[in-house]
Amino acid sequence: MRSVMAPYRQRGALLVLAAALAATSACTSSDDSNSEKGKAAKPTESVAPSKSAPPDPAEAAKTAALTAYKAYWTELPKAFAVPAIEGTDLKRYAAAEALSKAEVTVVNLKKNNRMMTGNPVVTNPTVTSAELEKKTPNVSISSCLDVSKWKITDKKTGKPAPVATNPVSRYVITSLLERWDGSWKVLKYELHADQPC
Repeated sequence: MRSVMAPYRQRGALLVLAAALAATSACTSSDDSNSEKGKAAKPTESVAPSKSAPPDPAEAAKTAALTAYKAYWTELPKAFAVPAIEGTDLKRYAAAEALSKAEVTVVNLKKNNRMMTGNPVVTNPTVTSAELEKKTPNVSISSCLDVSKWKITDKKTGKPAPVATNPVSRYVITSLLERWDGSWKVLKYELHADQPC
C-alpha cells in the first residue's frame, strides 16, 4: 500500500509547495504602484470548473460485486437464526450452490430444533480476479471469515449445541460471484481452514 500511495503523497506535496510559492511570489513585490499597473494591464482570467473523470466501469462493477457479497453475509445469518430463508433477502444475493447449501443448512437446523446465534465477521473482502467482458460477468472475492461468535444453539434451551469444533475459527474464504440480470450473486464459496487469517 505504501508504494501505491507514495506517488499521490508526492504529487500532493508538490501541489501544496507550488501553491505556496505562487502565493509568496505575489506578495513579495516592494513596489505597490507597479503591482497595481500589472493588475490593470492583465486581463482577468476565468477558470473553467474542473470536471471529474467519469467512473471506471470495471471499478464500478467490482464495487457492486463487493456490496452484494457483504449483503450476502448480512442475510445468511438472518436465515440461520430463524431458521428460514423466507423473510430474508438471501435469494437476492445467493444462487446456485451457495443458495442450495443455505437451504440444506436451514432444513438441518429445523430438523434438529436448532438455530444459529451471533454473527460471522467478514473482513478485508478483496476482488482477486474479474472477467467482466464475458456474457455472464464474474468476479472472485477472497476475505477473512471469523466464525468464533457464530454458534449453533439448541432452540429449546438456548444453550450452545454440542458440535465438533474446528481449532481454527478465522480462515480464508474464497467466493465466486456472477452478475445475473444486473445483480451480483454469490454462486459458490470455498472455506480454507488450512489458511488462518
